[in-house]
Amino acid sequence: MSIDEQSFAAALVDVRHAYRLLADYQRRCLDMLTLIGQRFPETEFYNWKPGELTAVPVARTDPRNHWGWHFLPLYRSSLLLVPRDGGGSRPGVGDWLVEVRILTDTGWEMQDRRIEPDASRFAPVETADSKLSIMVFKCVEEVPEWQNWFHHVWGNAPWPEDIEDPDEDGLITMEEGVLAASQLDVPLAQMTSKEAVIAFCARAKRLISRKLEITFAEP
Repeated sequence: MSIDEQSFAAALVDVRHAYRLLADYQRRCLDMLTLIGQRFPETEFYNWKPGELTAVPVARTDPRNHWGWHFLPLYRSSLLLVPRDGGGSRPGVGDWLVEVRILTDTGWEMQDRRIEPDASRFAPVETADSKLSIMVFKCVEEVPEWQNWFHHVWGNAPWPEDIEDPDEDGLITMEEGVLAASQLDVPLAQMTSKEAVIAFCARAKRLISRKLEITFAEP
């Protein structure tokens, strides 16, 4: 589709504004993830996953063969943490994993994994939301020694929100296969300060600790 030069120049001004805003937003997200990780002092970084997408293509791959969405990995992403003194990547009974998930846009929709999503068909941005979730997955049954959290256990599990509804505290808890898991969500718009993030972490830890019978360390 063609466009006149004046309109294209105006659109590129919007693009430059958008990229600078996005850089600031992603820096804030990364700082928030760092702060949340500090509230789980017994854990260390394990892995991360950009939602239903793949990470930014590595240097040896041709970027022209990828979707534009693959270059926006923090649009929907999960940070995974595991206890330092646990089973690491290979869980045993009683081991647990923390997932911190950022959903920048709940209006996202991918009906067919073979077709690049068209943002013009998403729900309006005004009616969509942005959410932060803290989830803990606890292994309650033995798993084969060759299986790890990322590819087999957590990687093949649904989110609690896919299985159950929130309780009176807003906590969503499921038991599925070898896992028990709990999830607490908050609108990202409420995370306006360091104190707000710390308070949300404390609430999530308190509710999940009671539900999954996990004793978390104090920061």
